[in-house]
Amino acid sequence: MDVTTRVFIALGVAVAAVGALDAALGDDWDLFAVLALVVSLQIAVWARQRVSRRNVTLRPDLAHWLDDRAHATGEPFDDVLDRAVATYQHGLHVDR
Repeated sequence: MDVTTRVFIALGVAVAAVGALDAALGDDWDLFAVLALVVSLQIAVWARQRVSRRNVTLRPDLAHWLDDRAHATGEPFDDVLDRAVATYQHGLHVDR
């Protein structure tokens, strides 16, 4: 998950948490329940993204190539990276 996504999720959690706190203080329990659910879902998305990915260091030229490829195709960087690694792995295990 890139930094921008983490920032957006953190902002969403903060806004929903403040709204939930305000709803709780104002005795609006329906709104509190909805906002608490929103906070829970956003934290679950953040946790799922953090657990499913492993940090790897790439050479700068490869990272630039992947970034350029992602921009050219309109795909997320992670999808291009996953496909490149899968193609490389498939080349290592070709039936001969």
